[in-house]
Amino acid sequence: MSVDVVRRSLMLHGRRISYLTLAAEIGGPLIVLIHGSGVSARYWVEQLRGLAPAGHAVALDLPGHGQSDDALDPSAEHYADVVGDFVEALGVGPAIAVGHSLGGAVALALAARRPTVVRGLVLLSACARLPATESPAQWLLPFLPGPLRKALFFMTAKRLLFAPCASAGAISLGMQELRACRPQTLARDVAIARTMDLTEPARMLRLPTLILCGSRDQVTPPELSQELNALVAGSRLVVIEGAGHMALMEAPAVVNREIAAFAEAVTSASRVAGHRPVVDRRAVSPPRRLLARLRALFATS
Repeated sequence: MSVDVVRRSLMLHGRRISYLTLAAEIGGPLIVLIHGSGVSARYWVEQLRGLAPAGHAVALDLPGHGQSDDALDPSAEHYADVVGDFVEALGVGPAIAVGHSLGGAVALALAARRPTVVRGLVLLSACARLPATESPAQWLLPFLPGPLRKALFFMTAKRLLFAPCASAGAISLGMQELRACRPQTLARDVAIARTMDLTEPARMLRLPTLILCGSRDQVTPPELSQELNALVAGSRLVVIEGAGHMALMEAPAVVNREIAAFAEAVTSASRVAGHRPVVDRRAVSPPRRLLARLRALFATS
C-alpha cells in the first residue's frame, strides 16, 4: 500500500479548501483531522500514515490556513460549518472528527451544529473554555519592537508547546508550521481561543468521545481535559505520559493507537446499532467494555 501523502482541494461556496490524504484508496470509516491555532494540515502527517489500517484519514487546512482560501467570518462556528460542508462534499461520511487544540473546539462545535455528519469525536489537547488568565508578558508584548516581539513569541511558543523530551524533528516541524502561518490568521486564532465557550455544547454532547492529553501540556493542562471529561457524558480520558501540547507529533504511535482503537470501536458499535457505515471493509472487535459503553450511548442518543 502506498504511503505517499498527496494534496488535493475542493471548492466550497466559491472558496478553495485544501487537504492532505494518502494517494492509495483506503477503506474503513472517514477520519477527519482538524488542526489547531497557527498551523495547518501538514502536522498530521504521522496520523495520515499511521491511521491507514483503521480508516480513511484526511487532514484539511481550515480557512485562512495552509493552502486554503481565507475565512470570510473566522470563528470556531464558521470553521465547524466548513468542516461539515467538507465532509458532505467528500460523500463518504459520517466522520470521526479528530480535533487538536483549537481544532478540538471546532470538532465540538461541529457535533453541536451538524450532528448528522459526525459519528464520534476525538479531542486532543483541547478544552471547552480557556481559563481567564493574564500575565505581565501578555500586556508588555504588544509594545515591544516588531523583530523583538516576533523572536520572543517563537521562543515562548517553543517552550510552551513542547515537552522537554520532544524530538528535534517534532519541534522543527511545529515551529516551521507556526512561522509559515499568516500573522493575521494566527492573531484571529488566538482571539477565537481566548473568547470561545463551548461548555454547553460539551454538556449536551451524546456522541462517543475520546479525550487525549499530554501529562506535560502547558497550554491546555490535564486539568482542562479532566473538566472536559466531566462535561461530556460517557467520554473516556487518556493521559499520555511525558507528552506536551503537541502530543500528535511528540507521541504519534500512542496517539495513533488510541484513535485507531476508538475508530474500530465506533464502527463496530454503529454496525451493532443498525447504522450501516458508508465505507467499512473490516470487522475488528473492540474491547468489550468500550463496546458496551458505545452501545449504551447509541441506544440513548
